[in-house]
This record gives sequence, C-alpha cells and structure tokens, in this order.
Amino acid sequence: MKKLNVFLALMFMSAMVFAQTRNLRTADSELKRGRLDRAVTAIQLAIVEPENLENANAWFSQAKIYTAVAATPKPEYSSLEPNAIQLALQAFIKTFNLDKDGRLVILGGGEVQKLINAAYDKGAAFYADQNFAEASNAFRVSVEASALVDIVDTNAMFNTALCAEAAGNKVVAKEFYQKLVDMKADQPAAFTALALILKDEDDLVNTGKYVDLAVELFPENYNTLINAASIHLMIGNSERASVILDAMSVDFADNPVVFFAKGVAFEQINMPEKAEEAYLKAIELRPDYFDAIFNLAAHYVTRGVSIKAEADALPMSEQTKYDELNEIANEIFKKAIPMLEKANEMESDNIPVMSTLKDIYVHLRMMDRANELNEQIERLQQ
Repeated sequence: MKKLNVFLALMFMSAMVFAQTRNLRTADSELKRGRLDRAVTAIQLAIVEPENLENANAWFSQAKIYTAVAATPKPEYSSLEPNAIQLALQAFIKTFNLDKDGRLVILGGGEVQKLINAAYDKGAAFYADQNFAEASNAFRVSVEASALVDIVDTNAMFNTALCAEAAGNKVVAKEFYQKLVDMKADQPAAFTALALILKDEDDLVNTGKYVDLAVELFPENYNTLINAASIHLMIGNSERASVILDAMSVDFADNPVVFFAKGVAFEQINMPEKAEEAYLKAIELRPDYFDAIFNLAAHYVTRGVSIKAEADALPMSEQTKYDELNEIANEIFKKAIPMLEKANEMESDNIPVMSTLKDIYVHLRMMDRANELNEQIERLQQ
C-alpha cells in the first residue's frame, strides 16, 4: 500500500509538471510548424506561469518566437506584435542571465543573429518611411543584440545616432556618436556630427578636438577635411581652418569648394589679398559658383567701403590723400560690378544683390544703369 501511495504521488506530480509545461511545449511545437499566431498565444500563457519565470528555456522559446514574428514577411504574422524585436531582445537577455551552464548561450548565437538581421531590416524600413524615431529604436536593438554575441556593429551604431538626431533626440544621438568616436571607429561622419552637437552646446574646446581627431584619423577623406575646416570657421578658429585648407588645396586642387572655404578663412584672419585669390580660383574652377561670386563681390564692396570711410575721416587739409584713397576705393568698387552683375543674372530676383549693385552704380555715377536697376527692384517689390 505504501508503495502504491508513493507511485500515485509520483504520477500526480508528473501530471502537474506536464500540465505546467504544456503551454511551453505547445509554443515550441507551433513555432516549428510555422504557426506563429498559435506560438505567440502559447508563449504568452507559458511565460507567466510561476515555474517558467526563472526558466531559461522558456525565455529562450519566447526570444525565438518573437524573433520569428519580427522577421516574417507574412503580414498576418508580423502584425501580431509591433514590439516583437524589443520583446525578443529582452527575452534573449533574460535567457543568457538565467543560463547557468552556458548551454543556451552557445546554442543561441544563430538565433540572436536572426534578431540582429530582423532589427536592422526594421530600422531600414522605418528610415525609408522617414519614421526616424522608430528607425533609431530598431537599429539600437540590432546594436544591443550584437553585443550579446560580442559583435560591435558600428554601422548599426551610427544609424542609431543618425536616426535619433533626425528625430530630434539629441541625447541618444550624442551617446552613440560619442561611443563611435571613443572607439575611433571607421565612421568619419560620426566625428563631424558629434562636433556639431557639441558646438550647439557651446563646448567649443571639444568641438575643435574631435574634428582635429577626425583629420588625424581620416587624412584623405574629403568630407572629413572640408567639414573640419568649416567647423573651425564656425567657432572662430580661422587659422586652424586655413592650415587644413592649405593642405587640401594641394590634394584637391580641382575642387572649387576648397578654395571658396579658403577665401572665407582668409577673410576672417584679415588677409584680403589671399581671400581674393582664393575666391577667384574657386570661380575659375566653377564659373557658375554663386556663393563664390557673391562672396567675392561682397569682399570688394567691403574693402571699398572701408577705404572710402578712411578717406572721409581725413581732415580737409589732406585733399590729395583724400583723392588718392577715393580713387583706390572706386577701382575696388569697379571690380565688384562684374561679380554683382553675374550674381544678378544667376538670381534675378535677389533684391539685396540688386540693391548693392544699384548703390555702386550711383556712387560711380552710372545713372542709366542705376535707374534701370531701380525699376526692376520696384517691380519685384510690388
């Protein structure tokens, strides 16, 4: 009788265990059959059962099921759980934390890779739809899933930051750009992006530091160099910008943007002749380069106005000097005319260009042209 009681007790306990694991077994079975709707229903029931809360196998099953949901091309299954990649990631993390003997960590590598791919694909799809916040979240899942199997995916990290920035989330963007910069990843755009965020935060020391680090690491990357020079110009480091641009004018001697930037740098450090030379070179390389044409015109006008002001400040007794300075100013104003006329041809509705050109015509007593231009301005203003 005693043996019978023990046998019956064991049978009862076996029945309980079977009942307790039935949902989990069903979930695994339905996953193998590809019936993801049934698999999801079963795993949702199984994972909340007390005996499964700390069961690594149960969490592993959940991770595989939600990864399958995230990866499936079938809309009837992919719509089962919109947060499938996040749930799969959490389940993998829980699995590996509970996996005392490391068996599932070894088995799970291939399954995690499926999640990495699914999350990256989700990120790309969200990005194509310009849903940048969700794209950033998906790419971040890809990054964190990669870390579970000791993979550092710098492309996914950069995409996480880029999409976060596009979504207006500067905190996440800065976090991931900083990670890439700290590891000196082969992601030169990350250095520029981080520097611009720091510039907006008025951290100008680190702004300059990181663009210079990018120049050091990527000395042949045009975008890195021109962005570094531009950022130095933005924060007032014109001399450093000119050093970078001088080197670029040798390696990129046929690029007008380099010489335009050199012109800006030389103007900022008060080297007008070199600025003029750089703008002229940019226009030589690209005759329709509006920015270079406009800047050169403004350069001439500024110089002419400065010399004219110097003449006007002279006492009446220095008439000869006054006449000399006025003549120099007028010659510089004459240099501005063809630049402004070209700019006016290129943008015929640009009233600031037209007004400046009209003022120079008036100053040089070219009244026919001034009157004609004034009529055009009045028509535009009406």
